[in-house]
Amino acid sequence: MELIGAIDLLEGRSVRLRQGDYDQQVESGVRPPELAARWAAAGVPRLHVVDLEGARTGEPRQLSLLGEVIRVAREVTPAIRFQAGGGLRTVAAVGAALDAGADAAVLGTAAIERPGFLAGCAARWPGRILAALDLCDGGTAVDGWLRAGDPDPLETAARLLDEGAAGLLVTDTRRDGALTGPNLEMMATFRTTFREAWLVAAGGVRSTGDLLDLQRMGLDGAIVGMALVTGAMQLSDALAALSAPVMPA
Repeated sequence: MELIGAIDLLEGRSVRLRQGDYDQQVESGVRPPELAARWAAAGVPRLHVVDLEGARTGEPRQLSLLGEVIRVAREVTPAIRFQAGGGLRTVAAVGAALDAGADAAVLGTAAIERPGFLAGCAARWPGRILAALDLCDGGTAVDGWLRAGDPDPLETAARLLDEGAAGLLVTDTRRDGALTGPNLEMMATFRTTFREAWLVAAGGVRSTGDLLDLQRMGLDGAIVGMALVTGAMQLSDALAALSAPVMPA
């Protein structure tokens, strides 16, 4: 299972939000390119970069910074991979994120609310379009988690995979940034329902133990941000644990 480092961009800074609340920001203390380079040097195989302003306004606002983050990290580790999201609601915006160097574009609001949008992007960029399902109180959340979307996330996930999504990123928004542990029950439901999908968990991951729980469940990746920024999780320990043989639960 991959540990995927999360870098959220806001007004040129790298921050983490508690439960998606823009009024509860935790600063990383370093510029986003420096943070990306640091994690790349440590051996993180993939980074998840979100334009928070883009997510809130509906159009990318940090494309230049995204490109700088990718360039600087790849100077350290050329093989590191990037997935980028936040405000990608037009074909042009998706193309711009990929042109900035991202290996994959993450679609959320537009994919959920406009059936066929993801399919068109997936046809144009095969294997490079991921679907983000941000869950709140049993349904999906859209517009940077500011508004409720589809009420049945499993049905929505099935549709997005049918449209050609190369994978699912599932976030429990109530746990995101709260360091309360991942929603294992929710992720088990998604893993059981979508056995063949590339499936990534986000929200609440706080420890190496949490990562190992998700790994034993058969997930393909876990997005970690707040735990790394605050020091609650030591990156070297986490990477070492994930590279060890998987022990049964």
